[in-house]
Amino acid sequence: MNTINLHHTNMDREKTSNAIVDESSIFTSARNSLDPLRWSSRKKHLILAAMCYMSFLTDFLAGIGVPMMVSQSEEWNVSLVDISRSLTGNTFTQGIGSLIAVPFARRFGYLPVMFWSTLLTVFFTMGCAVMPTWIGFIAVRILQGFFSTTAQVLGLTIIQEMFFFEEHVGKINIWGWSFLVGPYFGPFISSFILRSLTWRQSFWFFSGLVAVGFLSVIFIMDETAYDREMPENNPPRPRGYWNYKIQSLTGVMGKKTKGRTSLLQASIELYRVFSQPHFFCLFLFHGITYCWTVGINGTLITFLVPSVSKGGYGFDTVDVGLIYLAPIVAIIAGELFGHFVNEEIQTRTIRTQKGRFIPEHRLLALIPATFLMGVGVSLLGWALGKHWHWLSVAIFWGIFVFATMCSTVVISAYLLDSFPNDSIAVAALLNFTRVLFGFLVPIFQNPWAEKVGAEWSLSTQGTICVVAYGLVLVVQMWGREWRVRAEMCPDEITVEWSFDER
Repeated sequence: MNTINLHHTNMDREKTSNAIVDESSIFTSARNSLDPLRWSSRKKHLILAAMCYMSFLTDFLAGIGVPMMVSQSEEWNVSLVDISRSLTGNTFTQGIGSLIAVPFARRFGYLPVMFWSTLLTVFFTMGCAVMPTWIGFIAVRILQGFFSTTAQVLGLTIIQEMFFFEEHVGKINIWGWSFLVGPYFGPFISSFILRSLTWRQSFWFFSGLVAVGFLSVIFIMDETAYDREMPENNPPRPRGYWNYKIQSLTGVMGKKTKGRTSLLQASIELYRVFSQPHFFCLFLFHGITYCWTVGINGTLITFLVPSVSKGGYGFDTVDVGLIYLAPIVAIIAGELFGHFVNEEIQTRTIRTQKGRFIPEHRLLALIPATFLMGVGVSLLGWALGKHWHWLSVAIFWGIFVFATMCSTVVISAYLLDSFPNDSIAVAALLNFTRVLFGFLVPIFQNPWAEKVGAEWSLSTQGTICVVAYGLVLVVQMWGREWRVRAEMCPDEITVEWSFDER
């Protein structure tokens, strides 16, 4: 089995040339039984599963509304374009919620933020079922999106806290799969449920799914925030199961923890990460390339539902659900492909560099991912614009989503390497760029396609994806220099790896 001793230099807030953090040193702590890195594999993976389930639900809850738009349009006598604004609002507030969650999670801990946000998500999902007006429904959907995003923000940090360096890429792949498949799995499930239930009854069913996630937060998840540099800052575990649960879930324990940043300091850290040039370049690249998935997901129904005589495909609710199998399969394939490719790049870099790992080498995987993104979305536009067979729509959509999955994992892993002490800020800002750019696309996607044709509008989007790769080249060229200059980034990562037989 491979054994790794990982050393990060300059990971402290103050720039110190001799500062070294050795993951193996955590075992010397007298209270290391509380350290998430020392938890059992079973506990770690149960927490990972619960977190992935909640990450999945974030965009799943947004996506379930897509097949409902037809029924809601008829009930409220509103156009499909106007009805889709509930999805747009839900998506946008996910980004706002992710940024606001960061200071509270840094101050009070990750578990309390998960607990309270999930509880409110349950109530707002139930509220969607009873809202009598279109405006009221949009308002509740906006609040639902605001509170449901926490797991996507905390996922990267929780993985970093529980798992060792060599495990990060694999776990990020699983976590990335969970939230990327959500927006496609939602319409897929919702379309079949709507055959038996009304859209209002469906929301009661989905409220139950969120309630299951809420129970998993209570009974499966645990607080992973742990101060390894100064273990005495961690408060003693309260006696009694329920006493500990109540204090850790509500934030009482987190408030007692010493040495944590204030709400203001945590907010400033968001800006510090955002202002680093290598982060900002990938922030833009990720937003520019990912946003088209949001736009396509929210507007594709306007191409599929209209009758053939009106230029559509005449899809009914079930047909709409079935075509969403294409991106679901693509994300599964992307997870498997990304897992092996990213681990191979990581292992090969460590071997060829004699134990030194250069994070910028991860970005090589973005070359084929960007190419496939450009090709996939462009051909999808020609399939829709020229009314090719629906199977071609599914295939080209799947290619684009596959590439997006691969790209997301690579960027997340690179930034986790570059900002090991600020992973929660990294996750929140990446989530924000996805929803910020994604929020804008549905606003102009349909008018743009109607004006110049879907083939030309989506081909332009594909060209934008390829051109945006220039931002990645900039990071590959100057990323290491920027990391060395930044106080919050490691100068280099040194891995002592013995290749024993498994």
